[in-house]
Amino acid sequence: MNETQVAVLIVGGGLSGLAAALFLRQQGVECRLVERSTSTSQLLRSTHVSPRTLELFRTVGIQQAIHDVAEKVILGKNWTRSDLPPHQLPRVILRARSLRDVAAGDVTVMEAGTDDFTEVSPAEPVWCGQDRVEPIMVREAERRGARISFNTEMTAFSQDGTGVTATVRDRATGAEQLIRARYLIAADGAGGKIRPSLGIGRTGNGTAGHVLNVLFEADLDSVLGGRRFLILYLSHPDAPGMLFKLDEKRWIFGLFCGPDEIAEGRLSHAECADLIRTSAGVPDLEIRVDSTLGWWMAHEIADSYRSGRVFLVGDACHVLPPTGGFGANAGIQDAGNLAWKLAGVLDGWAAPELLDTYETERRPVGRATADQAWLRHERWSGPGDDGPGQQVHQTVITTGYRYLSGALVDGTSTDVLSPELNLDGSPGSRVPHVWLTLNGRRLSSLDLTGEAFVLLAGPQGAAWIEAADRVAGRLGIPLRAHLVGPECELSDPGGVFLAASGVGADGALLIRPDGFVGWRSAAEAADAEETLRAVFRTMTARTDDPAT
Repeated sequence: MNETQVAVLIVGGGLSGLAAALFLRQQGVECRLVERSTSTSQLLRSTHVSPRTLELFRTVGIQQAIHDVAEKVILGKNWTRSDLPPHQLPRVILRARSLRDVAAGDVTVMEAGTDDFTEVSPAEPVWCGQDRVEPIMVREAERRGARISFNTEMTAFSQDGTGVTATVRDRATGAEQLIRARYLIAADGAGGKIRPSLGIGRTGNGTAGHVLNVLFEADLDSVLGGRRFLILYLSHPDAPGMLFKLDEKRWIFGLFCGPDEIAEGRLSHAECADLIRTSAGVPDLEIRVDSTLGWWMAHEIADSYRSGRVFLVGDACHVLPPTGGFGANAGIQDAGNLAWKLAGVLDGWAAPELLDTYETERRPVGRATADQAWLRHERWSGPGDDGPGQQVHQTVITTGYRYLSGALVDGTSTDVLSPELNLDGSPGSRVPHVWLTLNGRRLSSLDLTGEAFVLLAGPQGAAWIEAADRVAGRLGIPLRAHLVGPECELSDPGGVFLAASGVGADGALLIRPDGFVGWRSAAEAADAEETLRAVFRTMTARTDDPAT
């Protein structure tokens, strides 16, 4: 059996695995991805692409391609309109007894998005099925040099002190191959075998129920009278479920059912069509069912995100109800956090201990996100009464979460999810979004991130720039450094960025490749080089002195 070498092997080609491939190649890390399915996903669950996810996609150049195939998400109050232009969906979650009740306005509004994202992010959320997102990710990852093998499964693996040895099998030919990798990323989903094989358990509220997703085509717009929504919970006792629109033709009905009904082939397409008619309250509705997918809802989080040289991402480490659309976005952000840390260790500018911060940063966020999804599930799928727990705003969950420890210096946050959105430039938070100009090009402060650390100093902070270049150069750390101000190369005419970041004219901010603030100094330091030497040592987990 022949053996090949690779820096990182990724098992699983869904959204999280493909994100890992994209972000690793963004960092220049060699990677191989194997996926047992014959192609990208055709059976859909994930549809909500959050602004934070699109920010990450901006850094690899695929945001526009996704926008081109997506439905635009607009303010929730617009759901009452009957004259919306095509490809626009209001950010609203409704509950009703039938589609005709929705047309009549006889609904319960479970949640309505009323915020404008333009002040928070360079990207706004979109509604786009993973069957359209994943091919875009594959094309870009392969263009950047990732090797992606569909219809290929990992059948065995073992790890030692220097790497992972995996056996993969071509499912079409049966041919086997050994792959020797420095690290392995498990993106094999909630039912994957890697996590349990490592002895990693899961804790949480357990299974919340079973759902049979039915992908179908029907003229529901005429029944709804032009009313639109992101998700509609239908409460018919014989066919309870949730309904959402994918695009101009396709819908998904998620039937809440027992474990027997989700088995493949258990319900025929004709039976599924009848259930949709019952739930919708339209007995003569013409329906064409395309496909079905059974799955289970749960609230569970892995007890560890890592075992040796194996890292869990996405549903492999957190399983949460679909309420809020957090799951796939969290998995993509897992990959964004892990990729630059793996790059640092593989390239030698970070110590292996930096990889410990993947769990210390992402697991608390995963737990808090799962809790919020569970809280919404309990409220939205039930009678609608407020239960225990505080429901945090969706933008806080997807963008405003904070890292409390890890590759940070002097973080002061005490809550992963604050009651209010506060992107203030403090360590552990996502860098504030401000529109700037660089060499005549308008860009967001977030567009500076992705491939390297970024040090931004006020117009009187030249000492920070010079010191950062020297220290990063000695360590081999990828760094871009800019002065920010009205007359600087990175132009901020109104001084908005410095004010938003809590940085004075002689202060500085260090942003990690994933867009999170790692360190901040409001003003100058007596010895900028010594200060940054200590900062970089902490943020890369190095114990050696870069001055030597």
